[in-house]
Amino acid sequence: MAYLMGMSGSVKGQKFEIRKDRMAIGRNQINDVVLTDEAVSSQHCYVARRGESYVLHDLNSTNGTLLNFERITDEVELKSKHMIQIGSCEFMFNDDSEEGAGSSTALVTQVVVVDKERPVINPTFYESVSPFGTRRKSNRNLWLVVFVVIGLAALASLLVFLIQIVK
Repeated sequence: MAYLMGMSGSVKGQKFEIRKDRMAIGRNQINDVVLTDEAVSSQHCYVARRGESYVLHDLNSTNGTLLNFERITDEVELKSKHMIQIGSCEFMFNDDSEEGAGSSTALVTQVVVVDKERPVINPTFYESVSPFGTRRKSNRNLWLVVFVVIGLAALASLLVFLIQIVK
């Protein structure tokens, strides 16, 4: 039986068996797999059975669907261990029938990162789902300078006050 294994985000560790000929994925409650991520469209994509194989099809979603870190535009055939990214949620597709009846495969799914130079991150088009925009890290230095200036001004005021008391 084919299934999607949640690898990250709100679906991490969950197993979604593909029991129907077409399994819809999206934010809307009518989907078979409902994702609560704001980067996911209401009807984002689907996984469908085509004969003995399975395909992934994007439904013109706003932020797209990635298969093995590449955005798909057409229907793409899925193979075992393919990585699917929908918003910030990643899934690994597994098809037990593909691995052969006579093979002795482990039931444990193991992810091996081969390319250590390329970390798993959200693509640039998912840059910010916040209504406030992206978080700017350069503000830290500005706040540090502001606090130092205020501290020095307070220290100078204290010195002037103490000098006037001593006179």
